Amino acid sequence: MESGRGAEPGPDPRVAVCVATRRRPQALARLLGALDAQDQRGFRMRVVVVDNDADASARPVCDALAARVSYPLDYALEKRRGIPQARNRALARALGGDFAAFVDDDEVPEPGWLAELLRVQRRTGADAVAGPCLARFAEPPARWIAEGGFFERPRFATGEERDVAFTHNALVRCAALAALPRLFDERLALCGGSDVELFRRFARAGFRIVWADDARVHDVVPPQRARLGWILRRARRVGASNAWVERRHAPGARALSRVLAHGAACVLKAGLLLLLSPLRGRAAAARALHLACFGLGRLHGALGLLVEEYRD
Repeated sequence: MESGRGAEPGPDPRVAVCVATRRRPQALARLLGALDAQDQRGFRMRVVVVDNDADASARPVCDALAARVSYPLDYALEKRRGIPQARNRALARALGGDFAAFVDDDEVPEPGWLAELLRVQRRTGADAVAGPCLARFAEPPARWIAEGGFFERPRFATGEERDVAFTHNALVRCAALAALPRLFDERLALCGGSDVELFRRFARAGFRIVWADDARVHDVVPPQRARLGWILRRARRVGASNAWVERRHAPGARALSRVLAHGAACVLKAGLLLLLSPLRGRAAAARALHLACFGLGRLHGALGLLVEEYRD
């Protein structure tokens, strides 16, 4: 398949920023304000907000800001509960343009975020561009959280090719998305991981994903997430959804054995690390528990069991 199926965007490409939201009115207002501060020279931006709350709790925020922001603001309600359901509704409104960009409703993009994604796309000709998501704690976290690096994500050199992207920070060519047989997998409604599943298929279909390290967004971490219970639940959910995606892409017995072996190895290694943790401190103990929960999630996902983190 040729990279970037379809015509090249014009000199002022049309970009739809897709935002899925549910019962986060203050965070949504903060994000819409940050998008208003984007350097919009050289492209035409609009924002598509899809409200995944049947009570339409995001509508007053969008109504209040629509006349004040510098971009067209498109509000839609998706009553079917689920993250991929909301993202698919956003794409139904976005695919008529040149690019769709994704950012989460609890994030704050830097003023040059979207311009940098587009700059790297023009330079590389890639079909998708991903960027870093940096944790910004609403309150100073406990020392063991900082030492454990639980909210740190990998970063790469600008232009480096990747085999996956995430909807917390990505720009995608609409023509490439339209060429896929399906978009976000709605079976992963409350489990997370639908972006991993889509972008794995995207890369395997021959579309190119590159990294833009200066296209930064900040993930605002509330105090209730900076706790061990939340960190361990997230590790188990990520392990389960990632293993589930791997099994759907490689359904054979050999692939199943590989995923099960990896999950078991994570649990075994975590047990050994936990035995040593009294000598290494609380951060080491938390990292061992994190690895154990991730490994258990891998085992569950390999067997087709998902963790519905977003049910409540």
